[in-house]
Amino acid sequence: MDTRLIDILADLHAAESKCQQFEKKYGLLSEYFFDAYTNGSLDDDGNLDFAEWAGFYKSKQDRLRRYRALVVRESPLLKTLNKIQFDETVA
Repeated sequence: MDTRLIDILADLHAAESKCQQFEKKYGLLSEYFFDAYTNGSLDDDGNLDFAEWAGFYKSKQDRLRRYRALVVRESPLLKTLNKIQFDETVA
């Protein structure tokens, strides 16, 4: 597998892990937090966690976009799977 793809996947997992830590701490999924954070409906009272959480969430989204763009072109597993012909009959 391409090194770039492995690095992107590692970054994605790291960002996801940090987001999960914040989700557990605040009881809110990152997706909902980020929407509230970016549209100004979150009362953050200068909470530094929120800026950090938003950064990890944006990083996660960026890495996910990069991963999706590369995986289709470069994943040897997908190339192998594309060559397999599946029997569509159901027993």
